Amino acid sequence: MSEKKIFHGGPILTMNDSIPMVECVGIEGEKIVAVGKLSDVKAKMGASAKIIDLKGNIMVPGFHDCHCHPIGYIFFQIVLNLRGLTSYEKFLTRLIEACKTRKPGEWIFGVAYDELKFENPEDRKLPNRWDLDKACPNNPVFILRFDGHVGIANSLALQEAGIDESSEPPEGSEYRKNEKGELTGVVTEQAARMFLGKYAIPSMKQVKEAALKAFNDLAARGITSLHGILSLSRGGEFEDIGAIEIPIMKAVQDQILQNMYAMIYSKSPKKIKKIKKPPLHGGEKESQFKIGAVKLFIDGSLGASTAWMLEPYTDNPTSNGLCVHDDIEELYKEMKEAHELGYQLAIHAIGDKGNRVVVDLYKRLLQESPKKDHRHRIEHVSVITPDTIKDMKELGLIASIQPPFITTDAPLIKYRLGEKRAKFTYPFKSLVDAGILIASGSDMPVEIPDPIFGLYALCTRGGFVPEQCISIHDALKSYTINAAFAAFEEDIKGSIEEGKLADLVILDKNPIEVARKNPEDLKDIKIVETIIRGKSVYKR
Repeated sequence: MSEKKIFHGGPILTMNDSIPMVECVGIEGEKIVAVGKLSDVKAKMGASAKIIDLKGNIMVPGFHDCHCHPIGYIFFQIVLNLRGLTSYEKFLTRLIEACKTRKPGEWIFGVAYDELKFENPEDRKLPNRWDLDKACPNNPVFILRFDGHVGIANSLALQEAGIDESSEPPEGSEYRKNEKGELTGVVTEQAARMFLGKYAIPSMKQVKEAALKAFNDLAARGITSLHGILSLSRGGEFEDIGAIEIPIMKAVQDQILQNMYAMIYSKSPKKIKKIKKPPLHGGEKESQFKIGAVKLFIDGSLGASTAWMLEPYTDNPTSNGLCVHDDIEELYKEMKEAHELGYQLAIHAIGDKGNRVVVDLYKRLLQESPKKDHRHRIEHVSVITPDTIKDMKELGLIASIQPPFITTDAPLIKYRLGEKRAKFTYPFKSLVDAGILIASGSDMPVEIPDPIFGLYALCTRGGFVPEQCISIHDALKSYTINAAFAAFEEDIKGSIEEGKLADLVILDKNPIEVARKNPEDLKDIKIVETIIRGKSVYKR
């Protein structure tokens, strides 16, 4: 018989607008079975139910991460993590130390390089291959910037990849050169991702240990559901490693605590049918694992100056970024195939031109193949003009956003895009005011998967274009009920209601009260307990 539990003794925020707060919640097995007054819930559940006192803490629906790379996050537990460094000198020191532990010829793969975090403005640069050569003269080295769209290879890495001054980069990519025509080692987009395949794959024991660590970390952050991006073949964010993402996912499923709605990258959506079955797709409405969307791309990132812009970059007037497709009809063909097969579409678009073109393609698609409840998405929606926002609303598109990007990118936006375009960068209030549904995520491992910090970013923006801050209510919705809607799961998740899955998080402070008193304190809220499908998976 399933254990019965009754929670009371603290505020319970349901995210159900018709009954926003309740006194008590009763769960049995995986489900919420009673919501309301303590006396009513006790009467319904019987004397055998265990009474749990929240001790003044607040219960909310479990948080979703609506855009993440679970396999990438596993690998980030294994490779050289450069997150949090505060100077270029510390970066080079970290690299030199890593070389001392490697044999000559062994690859060194560094991730999460973020020059924007360096305290000295003169340090805020990408390394070049000569810097990497000096630090590690006997090892191939590849450094991936935190956004995943630009990387830096040293001379040995370029040599092993077969790249020289005469080499042509893949479609929509660059091998950057200096004024002498020499390769600097900086590569972008697909050219950066192909280096991932050069890195020796860790043992399955290492992968499983890293997976256990990764998914426990997500639980400790209050995350109960993931919209996880996986590659069916080479390509996508992780290029050659994409070819093994599905086998790795199957191998580590026992370590995954969260529910997962998979968004599959595939140039041929028809091929997804081969994997849309157990174990990756349970086939039931309440299955822990599902496949529901096709992930596609149109451009790069702001950090790499590869986001596709209507006007040139302020700090590089010769470039508007790029479209990753030589022929836009190629992207439309993939969209139409996925749409007509019944998949949701989730298209990466960051630049204002990228977003404009994607919305125009959606308009064309829905005119040619109308579908009422398509719930198609744009992933990132980073720079977007008012006319594009208006059309997004009319088409019923969902904005899948990553709130931590606001604070991460703020230092570069004004000099890269200028004051005028900064107002249209991450304009979340404009999206909400237009009636567009926003669903929040982290793009982990690009950003730390932390919904609490995401709430802070949405409500304060770290001071960046503060008129685009949104309310704490709308921020919470983006991580709960909106997130569930974005995966066709609002009937089973996203709010505390009878019949829904018991995916719950207990916090030490009420976000609504904290935001009312001082939004800056939102980032200090702590996770007390995380419950997934009725099972406690984390306790502080």
